[in-house]
Amino acid sequence: MTGALAHFAIERDGENYRLQLALEDGAVLNIIATFEQLDLLGEEIDRRLDADQDLPTPKF
Repeated sequence: MTGALAHFAIERDGENYRLQLALEDGAVLNIIATFEQLDLLGEEIDRRLDADQDLPTPKF
């Protein structure tokens, strides 16, 4: 299943964090992650965006 992201939120949940991903179709996914996991996720997002920034803009 692939859905379009409509909204996301990150909240502290004890020693961990709760990620809530809401899709345009109304589905909601709640994920518990550690600080280290969120840190790795943020680093990977930064790497991906930096790599994509160097690509030519697609023409539709």
